[in-house]
Amino acid sequence: NAGRELELSKPLTTLGKPGVQVAVITKRPQGYFLTHVEGASFPVLNGRTLDAQAHGLSDHDVIELAGVKMEFFLKS
Repeated sequence: NAGRELELSKPLTTLGKPGVQVAVITKRPQGYFLTHVEGASFPVLNGRTLDAQAHGLSDHDVIELAGVKMEFFLKS
């Protein structure tokens, strides 16, 4: 899936593999947030393992989830 883009057009977008690791990106008035939903290990954001709290996403953040590395970016 290298080079593939997933447009976040809904208020909630789930990422990952059910039963392995799942996270959700939510669109809020303050911006986009990444939250862990399911799995023994938490998502990694810019090389730092997250906790159960929602974490704000910035342009060009790198998310690692269920063995997949992806970049979050804002379209202008």
